[in-house]
Amino acid sequence: MAEYKISINQLASFSTSSEYKKRAIVKQQKTPPKVLVARYGLAKARIRKAIANYGNIQPILEGIEELKSRTPEKPFDINNKIVSIEAMERFIKMKLPVFLQDNVYEVLKKPKINSFHVSDVEIIVSADLIIKVFIDGQPFLGGVKIHISKGDPFDTHRSKYVTTCLYQYLDLIFESSGEIVLPELCLSVDVFADSITSAPKKLEKVLEDIEMICLEIKKIWPLV
Repeated sequence: MAEYKISINQLASFSTSSEYKKRAIVKQQKTPPKVLVARYGLAKARIRKAIANYGNIQPILEGIEELKSRTPEKPFDINNKIVSIEAMERFIKMKLPVFLQDNVYEVLKKPKINSFHVSDVEIIVSADLIIKVFIDGQPFLGGVKIHISKGDPFDTHRSKYVTTCLYQYLDLIFESSGEIVLPELCLSVDVFADSITSAPKKLEKVLEDIEMICLEIKKIWPLV
């Protein structure tokens, strides 16, 4: 087990956080709750299904109706229902990138390894989808990471950390297969930012920034 670790969405949040918030993020990653309740699980599952099916919104519509029929009592569950419905309603208005609209693609089985390491820090990717897109008959790989946070939507700057980590992970995982991972196929879908961001074509500067973030995480880790 890695001594230092962080998820890519938390890494993106860390990149622009205050010193206090950075320590809170590292503390949560260092000592995660024993019982972790997945937030917005149904919404994410339906969004994944919609993307996997070429943007077909039927799974989204069914998910909205399913949640509307529920009558949660606990504050957490009530909030989860409200935000999940809004997230799905917002996704319906979003358009998939042109290369997903115009080309055939398939969803691949997720590898057992869901992370990679930078400067001894394990970056947990847990891609929501890994896709193989056929462009002019040639296969290329990419992936999707979904972000649902009404209080902290990602701007383009933070989304690029997510997509660059996604690219780097896929490039390492599929290195031996000889298949090519395209930056433009590595996507951060942020419903509350109304954005679908792809990885930059020039990755070097972002990768340098990610390395500096990981070094900062290592510095804070023993202090929290």
